[in-house]
Amino acid sequence: MDLYENIMKRKSTRRFLMEPLSADAMDRVRKEADSAPKLFESLPVELLVVEDGEKLYGRMSGILGTYGKVKSPHYIIVAAGKRPGYRQAAGYSLEHLVLAINNLGIATCITAGGLSAEDLEGLAELKEDMLLVAAIAFGPPEVPEELYAAPRYHKRKPLSDLVLMGLVKRKYKDIFDAARLSPSYMNTQPWRFVIEDERIHLFRARMGFIKNALLKSNNKIDIGIALANMVIAIRHKGLKFSLKSEPIEYHEAEYVVTIELKGHSARKETRS
Repeated sequence: MDLYENIMKRKSTRRFLMEPLSADAMDRVRKEADSAPKLFESLPVELLVVEDGEKLYGRMSGILGTYGKVKSPHYIIVAAGKRPGYRQAAGYSLEHLVLAINNLGIATCITAGGLSAEDLEGLAELKEDMLLVAAIAFGPPEVPEELYAAPRYHKRKPLSDLVLMGLVKRKYKDIFDAARLSPSYMNTQPWRFVIEDERIHLFRARMGFIKNALLKSNNKIDIGIALANMVIAIRHKGLKFSLKSEPIEYHEAEYVVTIELKGHSARKETRS
């Protein structure tokens, strides 16, 4: 499935009809959750469907949590193994899933609502070595028009504010725009880029001592979301690429990963 167009179309929904989806729709959601891509096989991520959203909502502790408390008929629990990069890995799989669910005509919102592993008892089985990272509220939107973004819905920084060094080639601009449109906690938009020829070094912005302490965990999830959108855009363009660790220092941001583009179309290569 090509999810590229959904990067521009999807809108986060916080108002849901508290009506359960049909059995067929739930089966399709489970299928998407089971097949969501992983960033690296060494970073396990689980996406667990919770049908009884009202019961789970009742266990959420106030408005605290990764992305706040949102009431919906169903949820997907996002969990990951605690290893370096696990939050980015969770964000990567999470974004693929919300775009796929949106493609089914189902509204979504990234949330957590102060959940703990104990809150999932009887609703979803979380493995002992997995940590709850976030959740996806999903279901029918209260206002159908809110399923898709209206023009100028995305309030995002211009690309010039995000590129720390290097020039964006015209043929790769769509890749950066896909990252730029990514959702982020409190719309902080932490992704930054250093460009060297066909290599894109992805960074997380440092935001000062206090903000960094408050936002660091959430922004690591956001970086995984942006990376997912970039990979989706790269594949949409038919380009070959690889993800590498080539740490470089930059005073304004923390290095995450390097995307090395091959510079030619995989589709053209198949025809030759």
